[in-house]
Parts: sequence; structure tokens; C-alpha cells
Amino acid sequence: MAGSMTALRVVIADDEPLARSRLRALLGDHADVVIAAEAEDADSALQAIRSERPDLVLLDVEMPGEGGVALARRLHLTPAPLIVFVTAYADHAVDAFETGAVDYLLKPFDEARLATALARVRAALAARRALAGGAPSAYLERVAVTLGKRTLFVATASVDWFAASANYVELHVGSEVHLLRTTLSALEAQLDPRVFVRIHRSYAVRLDAVKELRSLGAGEYRAILADGVELPVSQRYRDRLPRP
Repeated sequence: MAGSMTALRVVIADDEPLARSRLRALLGDHADVVIAAEAEDADSALQAIRSERPDLVLLDVEMPGEGGVALARRLHLTPAPLIVFVTAYADHAVDAFETGAVDYLLKPFDEARLATALARVRAALAARRALAGGAPSAYLERVAVTLGKRTLFVATASVDWFAASANYVELHVGSEVHLLRTTLSALEAQLDPRVFVRIHRSYAVRLDAVKELRSLGAGEYRAILADGVELPVSQRYRDRLPRP
């Protein structure tokens, strides 16, 4: 069975020995996870990441020397490892997700919460590998959203735009809004990049829903959708849309 399973290579970066030990124990319940290295500060973490080229880095926010967010921002590797931040500090979440992190685990978390994060990582890796192999069927075609006691299946092709909202992503389908418990980065990794593009840390759009890209001057832009909705376009993602 092990031979048919794709290994998930992980680097743990946390300055607390007890935290690293607990992560090792929790990860031990996942047969596909291989702990490639551990690090207790940013410098040793960077060295381990560069030498081991892991699929995933479980990265603490507060470490001696450079913090985890700053470290994630200067990882210039291709392919880049996926990042899941593991921290006791909730107030770094926005900065963390700006780096493209797949998830943000707040200590203390339980086995189920870690399993959810790993599921998001596996989905993102599967989409990345399928894209590299040229398999279009790997893209997410529909998502299940909960409406009271009902489960509604929403086709991704019907979504005009996505918005990050705390621990959820809003799916805007015409005048309807549905909530999906995931992160925008994790969802983006499963969407066809020829159809959907990220335009901001908090927004992604369906390309053919964009009617106009409007310059506001001083390097600021707005994406104007066919229904009149205006969404900000950040400098980081500006080149993903055609220039006006």
C-alpha cells in the first residue's frame, strides 16, 4: 500500500521543542507524511527548505531572528513549498495569507484541525501536479456548500468572483452568495488558471466576468465586472489581467 501513496515531505520550523514533538506525534497518524527536517530558527529553516525541497513547511510565526512571515516572503524556489503557519498569535493571519499560505493553525489545535490543513495541502499539490502533467480534469468543477440541512453543489464555472472572509471564501454567483470553509489560496490552487485569476489577496475573479480594467492613477486599478461590481486589483497580481 505504501508504494501506491505519494509521500508528503514536510519540514517543521518551530523554536519550541514541545511544539515540534507534538507535531511529530500528530503527523505520525498520517501514513503519507515524511518529516524531512526540523528547524528551531529561521536560518536553519531556510537551509533545510533549500536542501530538502519539501512539499510543505509547517512554519511558526514567532522564531528567533527572522519571523516566519518574513521567511516565507523570501522563499524563491520553483516549485515553492506550500506553507501552513502554526502559531499562537491570531493577529498575523492577514500577513501570513498574503504570502500565499494554504492555512493558518492557531495553537492549541487538535488532530481534526491538522487533518483539515493537510487535506488542503494534498488538494493543492494534486492540482499543481496535474497541471504540470497537462491533465485538465484535475481542476475543481464544483463545490459543495451547506444551506441549513441541505447541501448545494455549485459549479465553479457559475461563480463570478471569490472573496476571502475570515476562515471562509465567499462564492458570488450572480446575486447569490455562498460560503465555503477554506482559504482563497487553497481554493485558487484547485481552479483552472485559464478561467480564474487572483487579483488581490482577498479576491479572485472569473476572467470572462471582467468587463473593464480601470486605472485610478498612482498605480491603482479596479476590475469592473459585467454586473457593475468593482473589485480592487493589487500591484502584486496586476499582470494577471490584460492592460487597459
